[in-house]
Amino acid sequence: MNFLGRLKKDFKGVRRIWTQYWSMYGGCSALFSSTYFYVALVLTVVNFGAWFHSGWWDIVIASVPTILGFTLAGLAVFLGMDSGFSRFLVDSEEGKISPFMALVSAFAHFIITQAVAVIFALTVKSAYFDLDGLPELYYQVVYVLNRIVWFIGYFIYMYSMVQVFSAVFAIFRATSWFEMYASSEKNKQK
Repeated sequence: MNFLGRLKKDFKGVRRIWTQYWSMYGGCSALFSSTYFYVALVLTVVNFGAWFHSGWWDIVIASVPTILGFTLAGLAVFLGMDSGFSRFLVDSEEGKISPFMALVSAFAHFIITQAVAVIFALTVKSAYFDLDGLPELYYQVVYVLNRIVWFIGYFIYMYSMVQVFSAVFAIFRATSWFEMYASSEKNKQK
C-alpha cells in the first residue's frame, strides 16, 4: 500500500473513532444540555480579569497536564481492575449504550477537553506577538479578535476544569454499579 493509501485509511479510522466517541457522548445535544457547559460559561465571564489580558495561557499550560495525567491514570486503573465487573456493565438493552461505554465516553470527553485546552493555550501563546508600524485599524481589530479568542480559550479551560465534577460523578455511579455487582455475586454464592 502506498503512502497516500495508508494516510487515507488512517484518516478514515480517526474519523470513525471520533464519530463513535461523539455519538456515545451524546453529541451536540449532550454538550449544550450539560450543566457543566453553562457553569463553565458563567465562570469564564466571572473570571474576566484572568483572561482579558495576555498571559492567561500560562495557567492552563501549568495546571492541565498534571490533571490530565491523573485522569489518564485513573481511567487506566479502572480499566485494569476487571473481576468480571466490566462484563456486568457491558450488559445493555439493544440499541442503547452500555453503562460501561457511557462511563468510558465520559472519561474520554474529560480527557479530550483537557487536551484541547492545552493545545489551544499553546497555540494562542505562540501566536501572540507585537508588530510595530502598522495602521491603527490593524491594532484595533487585533485587540478585539484577541479578546474573542482568549474568551474561547479560557472557556475551554474552565469547561475542562468543571468536567472534574462530571468525572467524579461518573466514578461515583460506577461504584454504585460495582456495589450492585458485588451484591449479586455474593447472592449467587449463597
